[in-house]
Amino acid sequence: MKAKIGLLISIILLGYGLIRIGVGGALLAQTLEILNFSDLAEATLEVKEFIDARTGEQIIPFTPTGYFTYILTMGFLLSIGAIGTIVRRRWGFILLWAYIGTHAALFI
Repeated sequence: MKAKIGLLISIILLGYGLIRIGVGGALLAQTLEILNFSDLAEATLEVKEFIDARTGEQIIPFTPTGYFTYILTMGFLLSIGAIGTIVRRRWGFILLWAYIGTHAALFI
């Protein structure tokens, strides 16, 4: 039963990681002017305003491009880590811990 619950959690994490890759990649492409969609333009503008409003509070300041690259990287860590746990490899858990670390670092 534990194995089935673990597999279900890994599949959910894989799905969430793929969503992060898709959203992070699309927003990064919009920021780099590879894509040009009005909805994505609004989202990138909102993120820029959010980042600009907290410029003095950030230990390591982000640009929108840097932020979306970070989100994309987090998606890869999560997805590959989830795949690693599905095939029961140690590196899968290491990548999931790296994802948790990068996620926590966003709040520092």
